[in-house]
Amino acid sequence: MNLKMKGLPCLVIGGGHIAVRKVKKLLLEDAEVTVLAPEISPELMQYFREERISWQQASYRKGDAKGYRFVVTACGIRQVAEQVHEESLLQSFLYNAADFPPLGNCSLPAAFETGGIHFAISTDGRSPAMAKYVKNWLKGRIPPAFGVWLDKAALLREELRNEIADSRDRERFWHMVFDDEIMNLVISGKLDEAEERVRNAVGCFRSES
Repeated sequence: MNLKMKGLPCLVIGGGHIAVRKVKKLLLEDAEVTVLAPEISPELMQYFREERISWQQASYRKGDAKGYRFVVTACGIRQVAEQVHEESLLQSFLYNAADFPPLGNCSLPAAFETGGIHFAISTDGRSPAMAKYVKNWLKGRIPPAFGVWLDKAALLREELRNEIADSRDRERFWHMVFDDEIMNLVISGKLDEAEERVRNAVGCFRSES
């Protein structure tokens, strides 16, 4: 599931390097971030001075998570994580326990975007380092042509929306647009040939409808 975070009120409990990582991810998604911690790192302080985040200079107390839709604990205090866990059950907010993963009900995966395609890698909290490695490994292996073909496919989808009447035929057609035969042409840089094959296939699906 991909959650749209824009404008979502989020609370990050803790002010150290783990909190910094979580805050960066949330800011990339345009979330409204509040950090709750007695002290915060220089990087978080800079975000606060730039008014990119809010900062409550205090330790967590019961009830502080009220009103937030997404909460992260990154302070390393199990008692706090257990309290937030209990509150997440009562208030039904999403909870990422970065310091004690089993207590959370969701995770923030290592993620990246290229050519309009979004990738997320998760190890269910067992090893963020492994997730980061896989993310970087994948980033170097996604052909730039994938994004170009995605743009072409989106235009074709609008153009051909009414050409194939039956929904099952449309589904089969769009799977064909991204099958190995077509994608091998895309990877080889033969996008015009790939598009021509797709357009030629429309007639077959139209005749079957």
